[in-house]
Amino acid sequence: MSLINAIYSASSGIAAAQAKIDVASRNIASASVDGYTRKVQETSTRVVDGRGGLVLVEQVTRNVNAQLQRDVREQTSVVEKLTVLDDFLARFELEFGRPEDNSSISSKITDLKAKFQALATNPDQSTAQNDVISAAEEVARTLNNLSSSIQELRAEADQRVEDSVEIINQALQNVESLNAEIGSRKAAGESTADLEDQRDVWITKLSEQMDIKTFERPDGKIAILTGDSQFLLDQEAVTLTFVASTTVSAGSVLNDVMLDNGFMAPFSITNSFSGGTVSGLLQLRDTTLPLAQSQLDSLAFELAEQFDAITVGATTADLDLFTDAADAIPGAAAGFAAVIQVRSTVTGAELRDGTGGTFTSSGVSDSSLPLAIIDMFDTKQAFTAVTGLNTASSTLEEFAAQFIGYQANQAADFESQLQFQDQVRNLLSERLTDASGVNLDEELASLIQLEAAFAASARVLSSVQQALDELLGAIR
Repeated sequence: MSLINAIYSASSGIAAAQAKIDVASRNIASASVDGYTRKVQETSTRVVDGRGGLVLVEQVTRNVNAQLQRDVREQTSVVEKLTVLDDFLARFELEFGRPEDNSSISSKITDLKAKFQALATNPDQSTAQNDVISAAEEVARTLNNLSSSIQELRAEADQRVEDSVEIINQALQNVESLNAEIGSRKAAGESTADLEDQRDVWITKLSEQMDIKTFERPDGKIAILTGDSQFLLDQEAVTLTFVASTTVSAGSVLNDVMLDNGFMAPFSITNSFSGGTVSGLLQLRDTTLPLAQSQLDSLAFELAEQFDAITVGATTADLDLFTDAADAIPGAAAGFAAVIQVRSTVTGAELRDGTGGTFTSSGVSDSSLPLAIIDMFDTKQAFTAVTGLNTASSTLEEFAAQFIGYQANQAADFESQLQFQDQVRNLLSERLTDASGVNLDEELASLIQLEAAFAASARVLSSVQQALDELLGAIR
């Protein structure tokens, strides 16, 4: 090797070592930055006449395990969905309490039964009569409040879908922009490692909101699809639209999430969500909370039905203690818990004598009707069919306790699922960090090696310089 070639070789070695030192230093400085992946300064050697020559500095590349990255995103969608369900149902459970809590609907019905028991011993006492009416009003008010709580949670879920759709659109727009820049840089032969990190951050945010699939095209651009393979981003991003409802009631049918790809009329993709925050919110809004409302309506409707015709020995007595706002018992249970009330015209005497039917009270001391009502509370009835509860044979108190227990069990189930799935995500994230993140010990060891390589190249350059000086001196 000539002295001139030695100079070129040593100089390129110094430049390569410096470039690698810069990358290693940046790795160390950015190790704690969210979404940052380990960067590698690639180099190659130009071989001339079978011998090593210049060290060429190539592009900076990333060290990313793509399969682990996909696994983490999929698991993130699962965890975020369960997080939403767990949060809402935990709050939901607090509203309904436990069967033994004084504020629960189960306790309110038990209290109403106790007030009828007191009335049965003193059927002509106005205080006992008023206590029954007050207890009945408390039952109706509790049913109204629970129904209101369900619809408020539905409204909140609906509004949060709108917020999530905005995040999705922002993420898609940013990935589209980064795709364009990455494509341009790859075409120019420039490094895209940092831009790919930025793009991954937005794709991760997208996976928090919904389950997605991704694949990379030959030009380095990423295409994104929904879990059921609707394109969200290919060359251009689609736009999702959603408008939260201003009012939400038990009978409300709420809006769909629509996709507008610019080529056809916007269409619903509500059923495309199976993971992520949006999926959890839609499940709450359209399935979980409406089921709770149906269960509550069934309880309210049966309560009203039982007081409509009460068996007293061989006769029946009408009381119509619970009605809707028009003082009537509706023909179906749907939405009844929201409007149930104590009949506005009910009197204390009617609790003893009834309002119609074939039963006739024998006088102010006749406790037949109150005793029959107590028997009614203890008799198993068939409730309006509803998923999740035993509607074939339960007392009013048992059905109310079942209803509360169902909500508690559902909340506990989702909490358990969340804990497990979160552990799985953490494990996958740790593996991804180990494979693609920055290991400070390795980077520091690499810096020591690079500094040694830099020093060696510098010594070669110094030796060549000294040889050239001696050669020039000899010529002079």
